[in-house]
Amino acid sequence: MEDSLVIVIIAQVLGLISWLLLLYSYTKEDIDKLLYLQIFVAVFDVASYLLLGADAGMLICLIELVKSILYYKTDKDKMIFWIGIIFYFLIGLLTIDHWFACLPVLASLIDSYGTARDSKSANIASIVSNLLWVFYDVIILSYVGAVTDGIVIVCNISVLLLGYSRLLKISKFRIVKCNYLNKKTIDNIYNIDVKKFGIENVWDKNYQKQIYEKNNDSLLEIKYKHNFVGYINYLNITPELYENLKRKRTMPTKLDLDSIIEFKRNKKSYVLIESINLEPQYEKDQTIEAIDKKLKYLLRIKRSRKIYIHGIIAYGFTDFEKQLYNQIGFKNIKELDDNIILYELESDDIKGIL
Repeated sequence: MEDSLVIVIIAQVLGLISWLLLLYSYTKEDIDKLLYLQIFVAVFDVASYLLLGADAGMLICLIELVKSILYYKTDKDKMIFWIGIIFYFLIGLLTIDHWFACLPVLASLIDSYGTARDSKSANIASIVSNLLWVFYDVIILSYVGAVTDGIVIVCNISVLLLGYSRLLKISKFRIVKCNYLNKKTIDNIYNIDVKKFGIENVWDKNYQKQIYEKNNDSLLEIKYKHNFVGYINYLNITPELYENLKRKRTMPTKLDLDSIIEFKRNKKSYVLIESINLEPQYEKDQTIEAIDKKLKYLLRIKRSRKIYIHGIIAYGFTDFEKQLYNQIGFKNIKELDDNIILYELESDDIKGIL
């Protein structure tokens, strides 16, 4: 068997693996798991097009790989999107020696445009984009790629004709780690807090920043599409503060900064969920389900990294928080002043979740 034929066959196999991984990724409702799998999808695509000598396709998939990693590691969706657009144009200029090299570039631009709008636009854009990829794959001998892209087109047409609600369960909510607490995020948090709790009951902006600096793994942003709509503030605290808070009859207005510590491997951790706050219009069962899954996912991730959480306490200030904690399985310890309820998830309960 000629070497060139072996290379083509290997490329087809890599393309098939990529497609199977892509299908599997769509079974994951958690956006972090989906993005993690799509990183490997892009790796196999890059390898497949590289073996076929398809420079434009390989470079486009390389950009998709970098974008997937950045989407997974950061929450800068809009910035990543626009930087990706710039690189698509650059790839088009660098690989224009063959007319068909413009096909994957044009396909990626169309797909990116549709994704940035709404679900229906994304669906239509995906059909056009994959049609261009089919033509490109046939030209550069990626037959598996052409077949799989064709299947994606059929699926998208089916979704478009039969309706999203019957075929897909799409969640537009994302809950992501805040990798950098900038002024805009602080203002967003402060404004939501003031609107919900009143200015006399919220942490000031400088204190919020100090809290984050003590433990930068303490804040999750809740987004609807690309918009900030709420947050989860959870802190790893000393066992002494944990027990002290359980004994208090009031919710503290401030915490001792020295009692807020970083998560460490092979150490017992005690967590305080200080607040879960959203814009009122997003306080829905769908959001509760998303937060429930995210918190349980975080517990599993911590455990896999040998970070052992032995107790979690949380303050139920709003009806939404109380409903959420009850659904997750927190126990109602006691009612504090101002109708605030203190909840706890003990070690045995956490093990049950894990």
